[in-house]
Amino acid sequence: MAFLFSMVVLMVGVFAPNSKGLVAGLAVLGAISTFVTAAVLLAAGFEGEFLGNAYVVDAFALYFKLIVAFSALFAILAAIRWSGRTGDAPEYLMLILAVAVGAMMLVSMRDLFGLFVAIELATIPSYALVAFDRRRRESSEGGMKYLLTGVMASSILLYGIVLIYGASGSANLADVGQAFSGSLSPVALLGLVLLISGFAFKLSAAPFHFWTPDAYQGAPTSAAAFLSVAPKAATFAILLRVLLEGMPDAAPTWTSVMAFLAVLTMFVGNLLALRQRNVRRMLAYSSIAHSGYILGAFAALRGAGLDTAVQAVLIYMAAYTIMNLGAFFVIDLVGEDGKSFNGLFRSRPGVAACMAVFMAALVGIPPFSGFFGKAWVIFAGVQAASAATYIVVGALVINSVLSVPYYFGIIRNMFFEDPVTGAEEPKGTGIVLFCVYALAIATTVFGLFIGPLSALAERSGLL
Repeated sequence: MAFLFSMVVLMVGVFAPNSKGLVAGLAVLGAISTFVTAAVLLAAGFEGEFLGNAYVVDAFALYFKLIVAFSALFAILAAIRWSGRTGDAPEYLMLILAVAVGAMMLVSMRDLFGLFVAIELATIPSYALVAFDRRRRESSEGGMKYLLTGVMASSILLYGIVLIYGASGSANLADVGQAFSGSLSPVALLGLVLLISGFAFKLSAAPFHFWTPDAYQGAPTSAAAFLSVAPKAATFAILLRVLLEGMPDAAPTWTSVMAFLAVLTMFVGNLLALRQRNVRRMLAYSSIAHSGYILGAFAALRGAGLDTAVQAVLIYMAAYTIMNLGAFFVIDLVGEDGKSFNGLFRSRPGVAACMAVFMAALVGIPPFSGFFGKAWVIFAGVQAASAATYIVVGALVINSVLSVPYYFGIIRNMFFEDPVTGAEEPKGTGIVLFCVYALAIATTVFGLFIGPLSALAERSGLL
């Protein structure tokens, strides 16, 4: 559905360039229809294998398709005002749908070469989204850095896939699992390391994170919000599928690598976020830190912690999606300079309260969504009961404390600083305000969905 509507949106833009309302309506309809289709298939328990088991539709894939479609819907809603004002609505909204198409294909792949094609389908339109705002130098600079590092990451990922194919004689995950069932050959081990490194680039995991702040700062706000959650969710999903379906017996090797990446990424993201005065760059480094938290669940994907670790990935990604989208959309309303938030509660109390909710959720304060994501990672690490997972759990707790100053610094500015003189509420922000309020409510009541999410993880077929 998303692919069909992306083509329709583009064609309408070509033949009716002044139909901004029609283009926006079609893009929203495309995201909603994609979300509803995935939800209906998930509720009906639909499962199917296609293209010789290279493409699968199961509960796990449908869950992440829902996250991608949900993110695309809110990104499109938030982008209508900006893209309409610039006159590039058809192209901009089509790119959001194009990224969603690639991400939704990615989560269903069981073939390594198909995986590479899908991840490129999601990544190539992302370069254009980051560089889309031609009026800002930061946009072209961020797009160029994203492109160069993306090409490097894709090359490393493809090289790892080729080595794994050479070691196993097949690109299908079921056949790859046989080659990784015993002691790993040097070729298989090198392929695994390169594969994880390629994914680490896509996930902004340290030390492969350096493109993220410039890309997020340069991109239009709605694009930065969307790219911080949807492609990341799809990449975590396919990494989980590859490791559990294609390399379960090699878990002692890759869980150790994941533990190292998780701890390093947490500290790099949080320590660098502490230095930021630009809120958008702060959220970029925050995104890096949260990638580390989710990678902590990957370190527990063995033994007694396996079931809870899979649940942790699913729960954390849903929680992160709603709270991070909301935080970026507030930037769209207020501005990215930290001083723009001074005294916000006095001039716009509703927006300030929502931002406070998002900041508290990102820290992990109960009862907001981020608390449940971090709690499940901790549960998984304790159940796995290995030295590596204990280190990861300790690092998660320490980094949650480290993140308090920069998240709560925003709250302090909003409630206790004097307002910025001359600050005016921008016009035409009704849809963005709706998105912010809706996401703040979802962040607050997220705990009500923990039971269904846990049950869905058990149905995913990966446990």
